[in-house]
Amino acid sequence: MFIFWPFTIISLTLSIIAIALNKRKILYISSILILPMSLYLAATPRFEVWGLIFPLLYVGAGISLKKKTRWLAFLLVVPIFLAFAWLGYIVINQ
Repeated sequence: MFIFWPFTIISLTLSIIAIALNKRKILYISSILILPMSLYLAATPRFEVWGLIFPLLYVGAGISLKKKTRWLAFLLVVPIFLAFAWLGYIVINQ
């Protein structure tokens, strides 16, 4: 579990950089970095399906950057930020 959070934080940071610089390859790297946490969440009953959707949202954001729709890339990344902010809040306050 200790390796999952640093990868997640790096992934979220890289996604901000990717959208700001319009670099879709960085979003694909972010989807790979968030994969361990996503697989871990997919094994829990509450996040069965949602855990597998997070990397796909990054890939979708990368595709939308390819099509020059930065606003859609931003909208696809926001749920990831909200989910992991909520999950971090739950972990810290346990």
